Amino acid sequence: MEKSTRDALLDAGLDLLGRVGFRAWSMRGVEDEACVPHGSARHYFANQRGLIVEVVRHLLDGDLPRPGETPKQQVARWLGPESGRTRARYELIIASFHDPDLAVELVRGRDRFVDILVERGMTSSDATELVAALDGIVLDALLREQAPEGVDPERIFKKFGAKFP
Repeated sequence: MEKSTRDALLDAGLDLLGRVGFRAWSMRGVEDEACVPHGSARHYFANQRGLIVEVVRHLLDGDLPRPGETPKQQVARWLGPESGRTRARYELIIASFHDPDLAVELVRGRDRFVDILVERGMTSSDATELVAALDGIVLDALLREQAPEGVDPERIFKKFGAKFP
């Protein structure tokens, strides 16, 4: 199934952000990356601000655990085929230090992840700590350019007593 122009722009926005960083990222660059006519991003998102907020939401939706996905599979996805999106996430986290609207969206996404872990049987405080620990594991692996196989998040999950199918 072919992606809609809107989805192509969101995916392209994440890919570009992960590759060139927040400072070099632009609406025109996103349109070029998506192979759509210039002006398309403005049509769907009104302005760069609208585009970046929707890119954050799109990223966070894709970051959530998938049904039946183990922690190791999730982190392997983040560090393997979705490593560009993962780099984009950290670019956005840094940008959110100076942008309260981005911070609100990112915190909302982290809270959704915590809620999923709580539904799987963790306490809220353990789930919050685990999400922070996962950030550390993933960021360290990206910095070291470590292969997903070399990362064992399940050991951390077990310390918190998480239960997964």
